[in-house]
Amino acid sequence: MQVIIYTSPTAIENEIEIISQLFDCGIDYLYIRKPELDDFSLVDFVEQIPEKYWQRCISTSMIITKEFNLGGYHFTRDIVQKNEKYNDKILEWLHTNHKISSVSAHKLEEIEKYKTKFNHVIVSPLFNSISKENHSYDWNFAELKNVLQNLKSEIINHKIFAVGGIDLDKIEIVKNLNFDGVGLLGAIWSNTDNAIEKFSTIKKQYE
Repeated sequence: MQVIIYTSPTAIENEIEIISQLFDCGIDYLYIRKPELDDFSLVDFVEQIPEKYWQRCISTSMIITKEFNLGGYHFTRDIVQKNEKYNDKILEWLHTNHKISSVSAHKLEEIEKYKTKFNHVIVSPLFNSISKENHSYDWNFAELKNVLQNLKSEIINHKIFAVGGIDLDKIEIVKNLNFDGVGLLGAIWSNTDNAIEKFSTIKKQYE
């Protein structure tokens, strides 16, 4: 299974150093999500990340994705709903340039809708969020498992990730649901003193 890491939405002490160590330990992708930063501030942030990791970074800013030749772009919910025709042009550019296209799904119907259109479909939040209070969604796990099982025989080079509340105690549940990978946020950034150790333990459990 693949493991992605989300950046902390707020500044963290030694964040870039921790991110570099996480890459060295084997994260597959870093999702750069800094909602409080404008594009100028995002430039400053990305410039601090060693260039050798840029191809494994995915941003919610198309400007940043192009400027730094990052590995991909995540379509926020707001962007998805604004202009479907324009989104198709972005998708065409991403896929022509061999970059990851990513989107979040909050319902089974959305997973079905996005499964072949986007390379990464982020099913979120699967469990109660570690980083956000009262942020959850009532999934029917039996139906979800059936949908994901059917997808495995239908799609190639597309991954379905479980995000939201993922920690060591959720590993077996997620593996049983047939996900291709997981995304971590609160499990890593809620205690940066053991962030690397926590990631390494989780990564081993998913191998």
